[in-house]
Amino acid sequence: MSLQIPRPGDLPTATADEDPTKTRKARTSIGIGLILVAVISSAAMIWLYSLYGAGLATLSDSDRSEQAVFVTLNIFYFLALSAVGIWNIAARRSTSKLPLIAALVLSCLALTFTAINILDFATTSGRIPSLFMLFLNVGICVQTLRLLLVKPT
Repeated sequence: MSLQIPRPGDLPTATADEDPTKTRKARTSIGIGLILVAVISSAAMIWLYSLYGAGLATLSDSDRSEQAVFVTLNIFYFLALSAVGIWNIAARRSTSKLPLIAALVLSCLALTFTAINILDFATTSGRIPSLFMLFLNVGICVQTLRLLLVKPT
């Protein structure tokens, strides 16, 4: 008994439908989803720092500079999410895969961060938080993978 390893040509791929508006709608939904993730995440970060902002005065200088670097990296990440979301919306009529690859990388990164935050919240508070962001990130990843597997006609 031998192991059958499929060749790349044997792997199932999605085929493009006759209606090109479906791919335009899918690319638009990916872009809007990424912008939504950026807006919700930045609002959550602002809300979190508004609650614990008074505690920053008790930190040492090195801890405050570490928090400043963390906030700066988060801002750049939110800007990257928004930029790739806008890029996917702007490129919705093209067949380029590059905006989709960038969206897949950032949405998988967002999915990882969301899963870590949910696990952290669940272990520290003992409660399960809202899973909306997790489902949103999974949806963006699935939609992006589906579009990446579509062969152009």
